[in-house]
Amino acid sequence: MNNMLSKSIRRTPKTSKGSMRGVEVSCVAWIDLLAYGSQISAAGFNPAHESATIAIHRLDRLHQAVSEKANRYFPTMAMNDGVIAFRDLSPRAHGVTYDFLMRSIDLFNHVNSIDQNELGHPGARMVVAPGFRVRRILNFDQHLNEGKGKRIKEKLQSGKITPEQAVNEALKARQYFDATPELQGNFALTRAYLADESGSAAGLGGPNCFIDLSLFSSPHPDWITFSKKTEWSSRGMAATFGCLEKLDHEKAMELKMIGILDAFEIAKSLSNDQNIEDKLRQSRFRIAR
Repeated sequence: MNNMLSKSIRRTPKTSKGSMRGVEVSCVAWIDLLAYGSQISAAGFNPAHESATIAIHRLDRLHQAVSEKANRYFPTMAMNDGVIAFRDLSPRAHGVTYDFLMRSIDLFNHVNSIDQNELGHPGARMVVAPGFRVRRILNFDQHLNEGKGKRIKEKLQSGKITPEQAVNEALKARQYFDATPELQGNFALTRAYLADESGSAAGLGGPNCFIDLSLFSSPHPDWITFSKKTEWSSRGMAATFGCLEKLDHEKAMELKMIGILDAFEIAKSLSNDQNIEDKLRQSRFRIAR
């Protein structure tokens, strides 16, 4: 009976499928081009200057490379020579964490194959880190019923445009504020950005992929190897980062990704609050106006 009860407890989901909390555990991959700033500054930050051609082409190739890897499970946002990939992690399945990590490493390798091998530049550095995120749900009513949305509906109803044209206009319509709520109140982004900014002085230099070991059990699984580990801290945040050497995907699949953590397990490593899991379950999300 005790064995049956134990098995039943282990199979009980940590949270119901599709449930949304006010505070989520997010993971962010921040990647940026090394030495891009010095390239564009040499042109006086003037993209029209003839000496800026190489830097602008390099930026274009970065954005093209990222667009080739981005999808619904791996959304990205570009900020000049830096790109953010992001995803909320699941308390139900550690496979979500693994999927984001694998996609991040794939992006890192893809960008560097182009920037280093094709273009002959120094490459890019990536930092992958988890953190808490305050969930914000956009209220689209105003966007749909006023401004651009209202004008599209009026033109469709009056026959000035066809349904196909209305769909095309709607797809091109942009939010003027808060278009990426997943990155607002996202402290995984803060963690990854600060670590990247620390750079070589903190032992996080070069065209390397640094992964926060909070994503893994201790010791970390043997399907991923690191060339070195670096203790890092900044502004009240602290982490140990591993410099990626290799991720053995076949071995990870054979071992069913054992050793990578789900959202609530990561939350416990990020916080010294013993009740953090209960607090995450009970947190309520808010609608952004």
